[in-house]
Amino acid sequence: MTEQYDAIGARFEESKCTAAFSAADTFSLGRALGDVTGTPVLDLACGYGFNTRLLAERGARPLVGVDVSVEMIRLAQKYEARCPMGIDYVIADVADLPPLGRFDLATAVYLFNYASSRATLRAMFRSIRANLTGHGRLLAIVPRPTPFPEGNYEEFGLRILERVPGAEVPLIRQEFTTDPPTPLEDYEWPLADYELAATQAGFARVRWSPIRTPPPDAVRDETFWRRYRENPVSCLMTATGGDR
Repeated sequence: MTEQYDAIGARFEESKCTAAFSAADTFSLGRALGDVTGTPVLDLACGYGFNTRLLAERGARPLVGVDVSVEMIRLAQKYEARCPMGIDYVIADVADLPPLGRFDLATAVYLFNYASSRATLRAMFRSIRANLTGHGRLLAIVPRPTPFPEGNYEEFGLRILERVPGAEVPLIRQEFTTDPPTPLEDYEWPLADYELAATQAGFARVRWSPIRTPPPDAVRDETFWRRYRENPVSCLMTATGGDR
């Protein structure tokens, strides 16, 4: 699915900056990070570097962003050239990630839902674990099983179009509700599959947390965010390692 983000390009920025579900993801990740000053961090599926730059602002060092999309990394590097923050960006498939260092923290926002098979899913977690220190931590925003066709996320910035049955996992066809809409596809894994792949990769503990929502404002009041918490796009996965 590399090509879809190469094609989406800058249109992904619009969704990231305007969609309610993205605002909730960013808020949740920020609350979960804690103090990362001086912490070596690996940001996976970094896209155009939105979360990577947030990590840099919070003092993460050294900081490496990884994405499989050439276009996403080009955009991230464009931001880095305009306003240097000491971020290194790497084009790589997380399922076949080379040794990049020994990081205390890895972050991943919508990475594992692009695995088309359990073998690929396991490979992603193994590659991440291999780049973490013994007690390294993984924070991942992952999508919840899709409430389609009974429910949808349209008012939150994501429209589900179709669930296509597959040999191992359904394919979800959807679009960001930008103008015009931005199409994308991913796979609908049960949370139990993510957890199993993480433990098979050597993570000692996996914990799940509900998504958090930002404070209400004039655009999105508490009633709006209450509706979102009742039907969130995602949840937070925290996987921690043990001595190796």
